[in-house]
Amino acid sequence: MGDATEHPAVPDRGRTTISDEVISVIARLAADEVEGVHKISEPSLQGVIGRLGRHGGVASEVGYSETAIDVSLVVEYGHPIRQVADSLRTTIIDRVEQMTGMKVVEVNIDVHDVFVPKAEPRTRRRLD
Repeated sequence: MGDATEHPAVPDRGRTTISDEVISVIARLAADEVEGVHKISEPSLQGVIGRLGRHGGVASEVGYSETAIDVSLVVEYGHPIRQVADSLRTTIIDRVEQMTGMKVVEVNIDVHDVFVPKAEPRTRRRLD
């Protein structure tokens, strides 16, 4: 499918087109709502080359009334990965369906890294 899919025209009223990029933006914003998601991103340059059509770690295939979405992400250390993925999947489906009126048939999630925050260095007390 192309970058945008046209929905059947309503006689004398025009048509609405929703692009892959729109779906990607909604999915990335939905990820901001999910605890444990550090960021949406491609795993490597190899991943970008292998997944043409992705927009910032999100790829979507948009049909007339349905869409399928693939997401690559980094999870924050300490959060259960499967729970984060399930929560992200649910949130993306809710937001995309709510905003576009399209049915989301699947959301595939690729967790490619875990973010570990750097510990703050200990300060030494100087004894005089």
